[in-house]
Amino acid sequence: ITEKTKVSLMEEATANVTEKFANSKELKKAALNSAIEVIKGGAGGGSDPVKDAFVQFFKDKAAAEAKSKDDSEEKVQRAALIAKMNAVAKSEGFYFEFDDSGKPTMKV
Repeated sequence: ITEKTKVSLMEEATANVTEKFANSKELKKAALNSAIEVIKGGAGGGSDPVKDAFVQFFKDKAAAEAKSKDDSEEKVQRAALIAKMNAVAKSEGFYFEFDDSGKPTMKV
C-alpha cells in the first residue's frame, strides 16, 4: 500500500468513526466510561469503543474491497513498480528490462 493510500484510508476511517460518535449517545457514553475506567487504573476489562469502531470500519472496508472487481489501482501500482525496476536495471547497466507483465527480457 502506498503512503498516499494509507493517509486516505485513515482520513476516511477518522471521518467515519467521528460521524458515528457524533450521532450516537450510547457510543459517547461507552467511550467516556471506558476512558474513566482506564484513568482510574482499572483493568480495562471492557473493550475500547473507539478502537472497536476503527477495527469495524477496516473490516467492512476489507470486505467491500474483496467483493470489488475494480483492479485499476493495482494496475497503476504495478506499472509504477515495473518502471522503478527498469530504471534501476538501466542505471546499473543490466542487460535486461522488464516488460509490462513484469517478465525480464534481454536487451542487446
